[in-house]
Amino acid sequence: MAANSAGQDSLASLNTAQRRAVTSESDTVAILAGPGSGKTHTLTSRVVWLLQEGGHRPSDMIVATFTVKAAREMRERIGRALGEEVQRKIVLGTFHSICRRYLTSYGKHVDLDPKFGVADDSDSKAILTRLIKRLDLKLEPAMVKGWISKKKSRGSMDPPPEKKYANGKPKPDMPGLKRCFEEYQKQLAAANLLDYDDLLVRCVELLRAYPICVKNIQVVLVDEYQDTNGIQYDLMKLFAQQRHRITVVGDPDQSIYGWRSAEIRNLHRLLREFPGTDEISLEENYRSSQSILSASLQVIQQDTKRYEKVLLPIHSKGTKPVLRKLRSAANEGEWIVGEIQRVTLMSGGMLKGEDCAILLRSAALSRHVEAALGKKGMPYRMVGGHKFYERKEIKILLDYLRVVHQPNNNDALARIINVPKRGVGEVTIKAILEEAEIGKKPLWQVLVDHCDGTQSIYRLTKPQENKIRGDLIRIITSLRKQVDEVGAGEPQPLVEVIQRLITQLNYQEFLAKEFGEDHEGRWASVQEFVNLATDFMMEHGDFDEDALPEIDEVEQQRDDTLLGRFLANIALASDAQKDKETGDTSSVVTISTIHAAKGLEWPIVFIPCVYDGSIPHSRSEDSDEERRLLYVAMTRAKALLYLSCPSTTSWGHSDAELSSFIADTSAPGPFRKSRL
Repeated sequence: MAANSAGQDSLASLNTAQRRAVTSESDTVAILAGPGSGKTHTLTSRVVWLLQEGGHRPSDMIVATFTVKAAREMRERIGRALGEEVQRKIVLGTFHSICRRYLTSYGKHVDLDPKFGVADDSDSKAILTRLIKRLDLKLEPAMVKGWISKKKSRGSMDPPPEKKYANGKPKPDMPGLKRCFEEYQKQLAAANLLDYDDLLVRCVELLRAYPICVKNIQVVLVDEYQDTNGIQYDLMKLFAQQRHRITVVGDPDQSIYGWRSAEIRNLHRLLREFPGTDEISLEENYRSSQSILSASLQVIQQDTKRYEKVLLPIHSKGTKPVLRKLRSAANEGEWIVGEIQRVTLMSGGMLKGEDCAILLRSAALSRHVEAALGKKGMPYRMVGGHKFYERKEIKILLDYLRVVHQPNNNDALARIINVPKRGVGEVTIKAILEEAEIGKKPLWQVLVDHCDGTQSIYRLTKPQENKIRGDLIRIITSLRKQVDEVGAGEPQPLVEVIQRLITQLNYQEFLAKEFGEDHEGRWASVQEFVNLATDFMMEHGDFDEDALPEIDEVEQQRDDTLLGRFLANIALASDAQKDKETGDTSSVVTISTIHAAKGLEWPIVFIPCVYDGSIPHSRSEDSDEERRLLYVAMTRAKALLYLSCPSTTSWGHSDAELSSFIADTSAPGPFRKSRL
């Protein structure tokens, strides 16, 4: 398809508001896109129009998305419109993946080793758990991790005020939190690791210190803008600092990530700092029936501070949403399953289990629903369930590969010292790790020095030492040699490295001993892992695949290895991996948290546990965000929407009161109400 033809086809498929958004000549454009209004189609068409009509080169454009899935979908759509060669040149991905690419290419300008690794959640948690114990602090690792993440995510915005008691004195944990933060950063630096938030923080540092690395960027586009936080806003401006051409797409009514420090105020901030911004609202909804939209709007319009906009239904009125009150959470689960059976049966095969979703405020509420589905033998899947890369047999291989890539990764090394079993217990491993960190030496170096006789670890017995030297160190060293022997600028045979690792570990035999009857399924996962690595080689084997566009007189680093990119890809994108265990999903009901369901849609949606304490959640400090969360859940439905509330909470400890968000909807009310 010719380029101009693709552009004309793209415009022909747009409504008036979408076309205005796509063809806007303003440097700064804010597209306010309600649920089901064709947001992705509009943003993709804007990219195509800017390349064809705006005269921009694809290598001079950055497109930042909020999820890996969204980035993949954007690439596919642009590829279909303009061809693979064009879409591959666009700097497109999540904020985190884009920042990693810039840091890999230019990080030396902020004293960053280009071979840095990305610390995943298990690394961060392990480091913080040890630090809290060593510093003798009364803190929870998860709370500390959240505090550190929030601290990093605020960017140039004012730092959060210290929490205080009613008498005005600071809470006593603040010094401990600050000490934890300092030590945590030291541990990451010693292991040459950046956590997810550091990718953004260090990229901001790079773009401020070395702005020439983005001097080619002509236009920046940001998807799901309402989910950006302070540091991402700074990144957006810094990416666009040469030309200040920015397009953002988002919906303030769907801002539900306050717990990740997302700033709903970023829209007002953009309008204030870029006063000539062209604001365009996409108001035509192509997803939900008029009745579902009416009920959803009655919920969201209770927020008097929201950015005023409407949703206009394209579809007919349809069936009123159902609001059902039930005696107990168990009855609620049984009613939902019964209704799924009734509707799918009455549809004469037009609707199946896959057309139904049960959306929960929190995963902990799924117990009664899962029990009811199990009783009826109805298959289901949990969105965000156990991910492929989190399976034990896969994590072991990944930890070995991470140590091959970065021997100074203390936590990955600590997890494999005794895998397969080498007679080294948990207590001994923790003590050696503690000794290494106190001595400010990498754990790998401590083990190598001990086995070479240059340093003694009194806790290691001779049999343990022989196992570590002849097994662990030998395997890691030989694989590192294989990786290092490849010529500069060539992709090392990634699959060969993985297969050699599996062979040297006698991994199939290990799985048989470790998992017994379950070992065949585990081995199948290992084979699937090898297949995934093969696919990665085929897709990313070209060494320049991840490189940024060349800029005159600006040198890029070329020290990143294929193994390093493979591991970074897993760390950043493992949440998008498809769980292969579900098999055929043609009749499988979906259970999901509301957060995980954002951007998805189903013909039939159930929202159970709609009571105060669940939604709005008892621990939430932002009732407006809780209201937006319910709005997001309701607008996932295309044809049928069911809300339900038991008389007692899911744990049966107290009476349940219907959510104030629903109780406050106006008479005669948008719901069909009944009791059971």
